[in-house]
Amino acid sequence: MKKVSKRAALRFSPDFPGLSGVNIMANQYPIDPFLVFTEFHMDRPVFGPHPHAGVSVMTYLLPDSDESFINRDSNGDFSIIEPGGLHITQAGSGIHHDEFPKTTGNDAHGFQIWVNHADKNRFVAPKAMHAAASQVPEVVADDWRVRVVHGSFKGTAAPNRMVTDVTLLHVFLNPGKSIVLEAGAMAFAYCLNGSGESGGEEFAPQNLLNYELNGDSVEIRAGAAGCEFMFGTGEPLREPITYGGPFVTTTTEQMAETRRRYAQGEMGQLAPYRG
Repeated sequence: MKKVSKRAALRFSPDFPGLSGVNIMANQYPIDPFLVFTEFHMDRPVFGPHPHAGVSVMTYLLPDSDESFINRDSNGDFSIIEPGGLHITQAGSGIHHDEFPKTTGNDAHGFQIWVNHADKNRFVAPKAMHAAASQVPEVVADDWRVRVVHGSFKGTAAPNRMVTDVTLLHVFLNPGKSIVLEAGAMAFAYCLNGSGESGGEEFAPQNLLNYELNGDSVEIRAGAAGCEFMFGTGEPLREPITYGGPFVTTTTEQMAETRRRYAQGEMGQLAPYRG
């Protein structure tokens, strides 16, 4: 059983007008191959059309979200992410996308997640992957309910698969009950509601638990009000990372080439949304 290596009590910050988030970044916390793991509340368009390259970007709207998201990209995809659904933009060699609440003024609550690509998969062809809320499989037992957002759990697999193999679970744990989750070398848990404990560490909303590399499972026990949390695990890529805003590469030379390709219009075009 893995032990908790680090516990962080985090909080929402006002990132932009209309957007607040709890921002968990791989340059601060050991979540490789995840790069960004952000719980957000968003009630209006914030970023407009923008490019990505070298990563896969997932938006998972929580079932309690008041609003859906519109997601569209320069390859022609136009998708509605409903509460409980998700969308993955495999940016790879480069693509423009845009996403925002379907109705301005209504709160969309979910996660923005960046998953790194190994160098061998850094610039794969861009594509969109989508799952409606009804397509996210659930595994239910007496003590818990688990939504399989990506990867698999107890033989049940999510419908989409990124080039980087990670497991992402949305867990609802009944009061006083516990769950044991299989884990790779890297594993973390992030609390949404209720409370719990793992390995003697308390677990409360907006708390992040990072686990040691050794061991192959994690146990979490809920408190009196139950515990809702996200669980992520995978194998660290352990490769150099060069950050460049919306672009991620392995080397500085790749970053320079990526920026050149972007400047030359090789990542497509996406006009502002007109409704």
